[in-house]
Amino acid sequence: MKTQLKETGGEFARFFVVGVGATLVHLGVYLLLNAMCGVTEQNPLALTLTYAVGYVVSFVLNYLVSLRWTFRTQGSVKKGAGFALSHAVNAGMHLLLLNVFRVWGLGALLASALAWCCPWLVRSFPVLGQAESLLPLPVYVIVVPLNFLMVRYFLKK
Repeated sequence: MKTQLKETGGEFARFFVVGVGATLVHLGVYLLLNAMCGVTEQNPLALTLTYAVGYVVSFVLNYLVSLRWTFRTQGSVKKGAGFALSHAVNAGMHLLLLNVFRVWGLGALLASALAWCCPWLVRSFPVLGQAESLLPLPVYVIVVPLNFLMVRYFLKK
């Protein structure tokens, strides 16, 4: 039991590192394509396309690194399909929870709490006093562990 818990903890730490890297790759590809193609927000179709291309590149790299390093397993079509499904479910959970928490006013509550307990932080970084800036935090707290379990299930089974 202790060995399994240690293995799962190491996998989660590697999962987190890979996730941060995948996010940076996605953003980098998106920004690079926008700069190379002169895409601006006046062209929402082009923005959507560059965002999607960045996501696909990030997704492929994330899959490969997750197989080899995070979960240390071999790939297969079945595992790839499961990984894709888990990411589709993950995106849906993100959007659903973000909007539920928005309706509940959780972002405003977090912003008020942060302003009350750490006013110096909000003064230093005014973006932290905005509800929409803090709204993703509870989403990540719920979705990241669930996505880890889904991805682990599909890649390790």
